[in-house]
This record gives sequence, C-alpha cells and structure tokens, in this order.
Amino acid sequence: MRLTEYRALLIDCDEVLVDRDSGVWTALQPLLESHAGPLDKIAVLAEFDEVLQALYPRFGELGFSGLLCFAHRQLAERWQLKASWEEGMSFARSAAGWTLFEDAPGAMLYLRKFYRLLVLGDRDAEDRGVLCERLGIEPEDFISLASDPLHDDDWLAANDLDAEAILQVTRPGGRPRAVGAMCLICRELHSSPAPCAADYCINSMADLVAQHQLSLRR
Repeated sequence: MRLTEYRALLIDCDEVLVDRDSGVWTALQPLLESHAGPLDKIAVLAEFDEVLQALYPRFGELGFSGLLCFAHRQLAERWQLKASWEEGMSFARSAAGWTLFEDAPGAMLYLRKFYRLLVLGDRDAEDRGVLCERLGIEPEDFISLASDPLHDDDWLAANDLDAEAILQVTRPGGRPRAVGAMCLICRELHSSPAPCAADYCINSMADLVAQHQLSLRR
C-alpha cells in the first residue's frame, strides 16, 4: 500500500515522538556520579532497557512510575551503588519532563489531517493528559504497551479499523509485530538497518511528512 492509503498510524511514543533516552540519561546522572569510573551512554541505556523489559510483567502491579523506580534500584545494585527509594522515585517522576523530538509536534499536526493517530506507550494517569495535549491526540488514542490493538478484533471493530490499514511507526529494536505494515524511524544513522527491514525506513517524523507529501503528488 502507498502511504496515502493507510487510515491510521500506530506510533511508538518513546524514541519516536519523545526523546526518552536523553531523559533517562539525564535523570541517571545523580546515580552515575557516584560510580568509580565513566560509563558508556549506549551501554547504560542498553542495561536500562534490559532491566525495564524484565520488569514489565509487573506493570499492572507497579504502574509506570513503579517500573522506573524499581529499574533505578536494580541498576544501582548491578553497579554496586547506593540509592535510596526517594532517589528512585525522583528518577521515575522525571518521565513527566522527557522532551519531544523537535520535529514531533509539527509532524503530528500535519499527519492528523490525513490519519487517525494512535500513540503506543505508557505513562501514569497524572502525566497522560498533558502528554496527549502536547501530541495533539485524544486520551483514548494513547494505548498502553500492555495491549495489542492489532490483534484485538473487538477493539478494531469498535474503532472501525482493519489491522492492514494501520501503519506501525516504530524504531529499530522495537517490538516486532506480525500484522500490518511497518515504518522504521531511524533517527541515529548507525541504527538504520541495511537493507531496510520494514516497508519504510526513514530518518525522522519530518521525513515521514515529506514522504507523505511526495505520495500525494504521485
């Protein structure tokens, strides 16, 4: 299908719209300052991802802030550093301040003229409304990572959508899905797979807008 033929976009929140890695790296600095030697940013973020994914089965029990707090605690234990629960909660609350990528607001404003925009991510209830406002979407269009809308026939029917008409906009290393088409946003050149491992591989949300405009002219 051409870009103009999809009816909805299912967009990963973190690392596609929200610069989560920069937010996590900044929020980890108080902990890293007590480490004996410098730690590589890429390695630190990889460990954070590993710990967070292992905790996700407890999402229903802990919530998003709880996951982040426990991830902070486990990273401190891995690195043999002391960290209080208060420091862990401070790290968890940093998620409310993670910034959007510069191109995200403009791209969302343009794309919502042509698609229903669904954003896949997790935030605590007190943060979700503000984030939805910043992204220009309705709260019901912010979908938890714990759900799988492309395989939920009831959700698809209720929203008058077909899985094949939804383009997934994700990042390299995101969770693969067996249904529907995929667009990879490769913001870092070193993360771009060669050859492209998806239906579309582009560099940013701004490039997605440009590709859509080209598709309109054809």
